[in-house]
Amino acid sequence: MELSSPPLSSRAQEQMRKGSESPLFSALFKTFGNQWSEENPDGVVNAGLAENSLMHDFLYEFYERKYNLKIEHTDLTYGTSILGSSRIFNALSRYYSRYFAPHTPVDPAHIATSNGLSPMIEHLAAVISDAGDAWLLPGEYYNAFKQDLGATSLVDIANVELREGEHGELAEVEAMEREMQRRKAEGLASKITAVLVTNPHNPLGFCYKRETLVHYAKFAERWNLYLVVDEIYALSVFPSDSPDARPFTSILSIDVLSEAHCNPSRIIQLYGMSKDFGSNGLRAGTLVCQHNPLLLRGLASTAMTMRMGSPTDILWSALLNSDELPFYLEENQKRLAKGYRYLAAWLKVQGLPFRPANAGHFVLVDFREHAKKMAKKVGKAVGEEGMEGPTTEQEVALLDKFVDAGVYLGPGFSYAVPQPGFFRMTFSIRRKELSIGLARIEKVCELPPKAVDFAKEMQ
Repeated sequence: MELSSPPLSSRAQEQMRKGSESPLFSALFKTFGNQWSEENPDGVVNAGLAENSLMHDFLYEFYERKYNLKIEHTDLTYGTSILGSSRIFNALSRYYSRYFAPHTPVDPAHIATSNGLSPMIEHLAAVISDAGDAWLLPGEYYNAFKQDLGATSLVDIANVELREGEHGELAEVEAMEREMQRRKAEGLASKITAVLVTNPHNPLGFCYKRETLVHYAKFAERWNLYLVVDEIYALSVFPSDSPDARPFTSILSIDVLSEAHCNPSRIIQLYGMSKDFGSNGLRAGTLVCQHNPLLLRGLASTAMTMRMGSPTDILWSALLNSDELPFYLEENQKRLAKGYRYLAAWLKVQGLPFRPANAGHFVLVDFREHAKKMAKKVGKAVGEEGMEGPTTEQEVALLDKFVDAGVYLGPGFSYAVPQPGFFRMTFSIRRKELSIGLARIEKVCELPPKAVDFAKEMQ
């Protein structure tokens, strides 16, 4: 008699179905299952995910010296607070005060921590939204937000497509206003509970104007929404040739009550260790909400399932409290600028258009012409007659071709880029690894072989 297994939940089955049908997940599975390394030179170069390896030499040496840190009794218990330790709270409080110019000093009581920013967003969504509600997101956005909000909290994304030139401008907020007016007319406005802004922007790599953030606060007050601002790339800002380059402005630095007549209890700031501190694997997310203790209590009600581990707490606190922190942050920005210049120069030499950036770890690159060519070669449909750009199917065909050739780039469809054929490229991985990835792109796109010599010239 054959024994049957008990079924999985319908929710899990739906997530598995979506994953099996997703060309993005398929490409990522191939990439993670065969990643490039010195020991696996034929593996896939991951030049699509936002990972910053540029300061790993400093971090290796710093943490090795700090391995003799004292582990306290509370590190082996459930700790000093449900939302984090007093050690990390105090370290973050000083850090925010020093680098985010908060209008109101960030007190440890304003902070919650988690084992990564994705779990924090997931729990936050469950606290401020019900299943079936939605968060409003402008234009292109970070591709994991859909999973962060929807996988378990069952909160949807209401994406507002932006026109060229609207990103980061007052016109962006005006587009959000039009969307809410449309929803109001259809009786759907009440299902929107929050607006989520990423500053610096992912995947476009720019910093928002202060004026635009003020208008977002006005918008949130007008529509009775939370304003959630993801600032995880806050200090990954660097000098560049971008005509839109501007310094980072934290939402914490704005007096939203006096400048926007916005109740400050609406303001939620998100941050984490992954990007500015090149530590995706250590898993540390933070939330600051300075005027809404009820929200923090709501997070505390489920915080045991998202606690930051003591080892991560110890390591990050050590760096935040170190006299070497200013050097680390400054050197990181210098290396990001150098990495950006290298990739930008290669793109220009190869005639690949891209959106200039001055923040983050990536640029959005226009591969539309190559998507159309490659799609023809692999037998994909070219699209309707007279169509100017490629189809999403052609973008997927090029993505598959890249991965088969040993390099992964972030496909634009996963970031809600409205026109198919764009890919997000990361410049903050190791130079040798990046140059190998560029050489593989050259082969796929039949470009002149410049990458290897280029890497030597731009050392």
